[in-house]
Amino acid sequence: MRFNASLDKLSKLVTAIIAITSLVLIVVGVIKMQEDAQLLIFPISLLSVTLFITFLYAPLGYEINPQNISIIRRVNSFVIPRSEILSIEPLSDDEMGRAWRLFGNGGMFGYTGWFSSSKQGRMRWFVSQRKNYIAITLQNHKKYIVSPDDVDGFMQAMQY
Repeated sequence: MRFNASLDKLSKLVTAIIAITSLVLIVVGVIKMQEDAQLLIFPISLLSVTLFITFLYAPLGYEINPQNISIIRRVNSFVIPRSEILSIEPLSDDEMGRAWRLFGNGGMFGYTGWFSSSKQGRMRWFVSQRKNYIAITLQNHKKYIVSPDDVDGFMQAMQY
């Protein structure tokens, strides 16, 4: 069963701002090509690569089958074997607590990477919106956070 993961307003805004900034830098770089283009090559390259990688690895949805939960991305879907799941539970904003990004993406095409909170500890996010959190804890105590649009349907699908 497949579940969508739509972006929230902040993620859409962050994505738009960074994409527009990248385009402006590219245009300025092309216009100034005859002058000091070397100064703009690094920021243009860094923004372009970052934009491209976050686009490729952004969570598009989640798929549940009898063996796995798959985080669907444009490339290299991430798979969580159901046999390794210790618990799965929806989390409210209060239960999530204030999360801090340790290493990852905080809004461009979603929220992905490693985060930490005082209430949940360290976790890896495959989140497209800052709501509808579901915590998946594995037997080795690794914790993953997903955010399907349909939390109830996702939880029902996990019961089978």
